[in-house]
Parts: sequence; C-alpha cells; structure tokens
Amino acid sequence: MSKAKEYSWMTKDKLMLYTFAALAVLAAITAAVWWPISCKDWSLGLTLLVNCIIAVAVAVILDYILALVMKERGPVNTMSAAVFGMIVALSYSLGIPAMAMVEVLPLAAPEAFMHVAIISAVGLIVFKKLQGLFGRKYVNPAAAAKLLVLLPLLYQVLIPSDHVSYIPTMAAALDYKTPLSYGTPFASHIMYCFGNPSEIAAEATPSKIFEIMFLTKYHGWPGGASSLAVIIVGIALFIIARRYIKWRITLCYLLTTAVMSLVMTGVYGGDALLRLMFHLFVGSSIFLAFFMATDPATTPLTHRGQGIFGVGLGVLTVLIQTYMNFLGGSILALIIMNLTSPILDKVGLQKPSEEKIEKKLPKSQSFEKVKTYQCMRCGACMVICVQNLSPILIKEAFDKGRTEDLKKLRADLCSGCGNCTFVCPARIDLRNFTLRAKAALRSEKS
Repeated sequence: MSKAKEYSWMTKDKLMLYTFAALAVLAAITAAVWWPISCKDWSLGLTLLVNCIIAVAVAVILDYILALVMKERGPVNTMSAAVFGMIVALSYSLGIPAMAMVEVLPLAAPEAFMHVAIISAVGLIVFKKLQGLFGRKYVNPAAAAKLLVLLPLLYQVLIPSDHVSYIPTMAAALDYKTPLSYGTPFASHIMYCFGNPSEIAAEATPSKIFEIMFLTKYHGWPGGASSLAVIIVGIALFIIARRYIKWRITLCYLLTTAVMSLVMTGVYGGDALLRLMFHLFVGSSIFLAFFMATDPATTPLTHRGQGIFGVGLGVLTVLIQTYMNFLGGSILALIIMNLTSPILDKVGLQKPSEEKIEKKLPKSQSFEKVKTYQCMRCGACMVICVQNLSPILIKEAFDKGRTEDLKKLRADLCSGCGNCTFVCPARIDLRNFTLRAKAALRSEKS
C-alpha cells in the first residue's frame, strides 16, 4: 500500500462537483418558478429540465468517447463535462416574449432540445477538446459554441422580423414614460419581454420592474431567471472554493457595468436606476458574471490581470448592448476578453523574492491515491509560493524548453517547499517541475 500524502482538501473533482451542485440548484429554482407557464403546449419548467438532461448527457457521453479515441492520459473528468453541459442548458434562452407575434422556434420545446444538443456537442468537441490540444483554452466553450451554432440562424429563425422591430435602442433616454422608436417606453418593454405572460400589467412601475429584473424573469437565460438566487448561490460557491474561483473578475465586472450604465445615463438621460437594473440583472449578465466569466481555463492567472479582465468585460458589455442592440452582449464581450487572457497572464506577476514569505496553507487531507488532471489555470500555486514565483508558468516554459522565460520567471529561486503541489486541485507535481527547471538553469550556467 502506498503511503498517504497530505494535500489541500480541494481537488478538481470536488470543485466541479460543487459547481455542478450550484448550477443544479439554480436549474431547480427556475424550473419550479417556470413550471406553470406554458410555451407551445410545453411547460417552460419541464422544457428547462429536459434541456439540462440532454445537454449534460451529450457532454458526458462525448467526453468519455473522445477520451477513449484520443487515448488521453489520466482519468476522465466526468464532472467537468457535466458542468459544461449545465452551463449550456442554463445559458440557452427560453420563453417567447409577450410582444412576439409569430413563433420563435428555438426558444421553446421541442425545437430547443435539438439546438441545445448541437451546442453541447459542438462546444465539447471543438471548444473543449480540440481547443485543449493547443495547450490552453482561448475562449469559453459554452459561449463560443452558442454563438457559432445560433449566429447563422439569428435573423431567419431566432429573431423574426416582428421581434426585431420591437428590440429597443439603448442609445436613448430609458425611462417609464418616453416612447422609443416603436412607441413603447423601455420599462414597458422589460415588462412585456421578461414579465409573467399571464400577469402583464397595464403600466410598468419601478416596483414591478425591480421584481421582474431582480426576482423572477420569464424569458431569457434560465440560469439568470432570478438574479437574487444567482447572487446567493454564487457567493456560497465563492466562499467554499475562494482560493480557486476568480471572484475578482465578478466583482470588477459588476462594478464596471454599474459605472458604465450611470455614464450612459449621463450621456442620454432617462432613469438611472432603470438602466442600471437592466445592465446588471438581465439574465445573461448576472449568470455570466458568476458562472462563465470566472472559468479558470480561459481567464487570466494574476489578480491584476483578473481585475483588468473584469473591467474590460463590463465596458464591452454595456457598449455592445447600447450600440449594437445585442441585449445579451455580455456573451460576445466575454469571448473578446477571453482572447486577451494570454497577454493578461503576464500582467501583475508577483516579484520573485530570495527570502521566504510565509503563506497560510488551506486545510489539508490525506490521500492514498492521487488523480492527476490537466491544469485548470486557477492560479492558486502562484498565490501560495513562498518565493512569489509562478510555478504553472515555469512548468509551461520548462515543457517548451524556453530557457529565457525560465530566467525571467526566476525558477532558480525555488526552495522546494512544495506549497504549489499541495494546493494544486489538479494534483500536478509543480514542485518537481520547478526544481527540474532550476536544475536546468544551473547546468546551463556551468
């Protein structure tokens, strides 16, 4: 029997399991609230549950098959595929807006089932597996797959002509009284689009709009149907896995979005709170903030890089929603910012220190058997290093034989404390890689 080793209690499997549980809670809450609402003779809540089952099943089955075909080293990370499937289902818009006069096919069952299955398959194969062959993931798989699959259908199927004509321009004064281009105030548009179809009030009021945007929306991303639920569940997950989830992105994104919405109110006038509520609490924005923008594989490693990422995401989201009339603009903004992550990885790296800096380690646990997965780029190893080194970047440079990068990253300062290996949820032996890089630098000098 192998001797048990001490590691941080958090593993990649556990992190994915907790994330899946959080997403399942959101799905259950939305399904329960939407259950009485019928859409094309299907319960909206039932449609969501079937979508979740289909998306998760497609992702998990394909992940297992591809792992066998590609003969991947290490265990199959089923929970990661399951989390991906849940995000696909919860970011797929459901429910026909009250102002739509004709059928909006992909937004209701049974057509929605086919689209969700395709998005899950494309995302898993193209953006999760094949993208990983390049050494890292460059764009969020769920976001990229959704745009790739649905963009060609956008005007032909997803948004019929009558629906397009009712999309309001955000580059105007948004309030409760001023009619927009189609003769309806923006507040009324929110009520007709996101309110309960069976309870559409004659007049939109601030309290009614707050109830819709913050508590329950009946159209759009199911994951963001209740902003309150997303915030509570998201914060709970952040507390449990605070060392491994990039919460700084969420915080900077929400703060920047709020500031940008106030700036737009200053430019165009109108009700500041109304615009603020829309930009912050529209389903795509709030769900993305907690469960997609924090994807460790496609976001920066450093704290400063994460802050810049969140600010850029907030700025782009508001600009896209305001000037492109793409009211779910956060998903496009996310893909754009994902592409900046390789650059932002190098922003704000800690200055390596020759003296040891004591770091507080997380709770430990004994493991007799250890599963090693691919790096999830959480950055925990960089935070815990007593020499302020960047172990994961050193490993990547060592794997590629980049001696100059190893010198810049000061791999020669590694003391071999093993904190990086201890905290790594993927159980990569970062200590060994860093010490090998150190030895390589010494041999080159000699």
